[in-house]
Amino acid sequence: MRLVVYPVTFNALQDEIISNLELAANKQAELITEWMEERIAIVQNIAKNPFVIQAMQSGGIPGSDVNEYFKSICDDFGYQEVFSANSNGNITFSSNKTLIGINISDKDYHSTAITGSFFVSNIQPSQEFTDNEPELPEADMPAMIMAVPVKNAIDSILGTLAIRVNISEIDKIMRNILLGKTGETYLVNRNGYMLTTSKYSGELIQAGRISKRTALELKVVDPYSNSNKLTKGVYECINGGDGYDADGYPDYRGVNVLGFWHWMPDYDWGVIAEIDVKEGYGKLHKLRDYVMFVFAFLAMGIVVIVFFLGKKISSPLK
Repeated sequence: MRLVVYPVTFNALQDEIISNLELAANKQAELITEWMEERIAIVQNIAKNPFVIQAMQSGGIPGSDVNEYFKSICDDFGYQEVFSANSNGNITFSSNKTLIGINISDKDYHSTAITGSFFVSNIQPSQEFTDNEPELPEADMPAMIMAVPVKNAIDSILGTLAIRVNISEIDKIMRNILLGKTGETYLVNRNGYMLTTSKYSGELIQAGRISKRTALELKVVDPYSNSNKLTKGVYECINGGDGYDADGYPDYRGVNVLGFWHWMPDYDWGVIAEIDVKEGYGKLHKLRDYVMFVFAFLAMGIVVIVFFLGKKISSPLK
């Protein structure tokens, strides 16, 4: 039982756990890719809207109408902001009217889009995108921005259109798949920082590891390692793409976990799926301990029986 049955059962369970983690990571990557493609299609459609083109071209449509249109898009799709800028980089229309008049010519998304290219940013604090006031609650909120050129009928570039998306939208995707009580999936960037909300954010705040949120604050390292190195899952993901560990390694809480990781080269993101070793192998370890206990009990019983039986047989012979 211990030398044959248990190893076979353990290997079968191990393969099943890793298979589930792989399925979760790949499914999350697929959902994120679909979500990104939908957002890209939406911002392109907004830029092609004759209503927006006419407003940017001639100013004949009252700006308030365009602003309200942008605001309705934010309400419908959960965007943080939708705004457009002219060729000089001055924001002309925006769902957030406080941004109107701000010059964004020095922003990479505008300088890229104004040349006719599509732009998708990394996840960064909102302050990096639209110069929100530092004291505003959303100024440091992790978000990403997508920008496209706005062209007229003869394909001349009138300006740019951009949407700012809060990462809470990606958080919703990451919560779609459940991995037991301790399992979770999360997103990391190439620098090893978590981009989504951790299942254990409360514990991390209490421990002083983060102040507000895990996104862009928490570097995914083993807290008990003096070298402050990235966890195995994140390190391997960033440097090697897909892979897994079925033996267990310390995660960002210092808890041994089983993990599978998947790198998304199109966005420079990695999806990590992990579950505590204790939960993953817990039942089988209990079975192992139970089998060992039963065999130890039987062995002791057999020794006692053999002792008295041997004594009973040997006494007449003596």
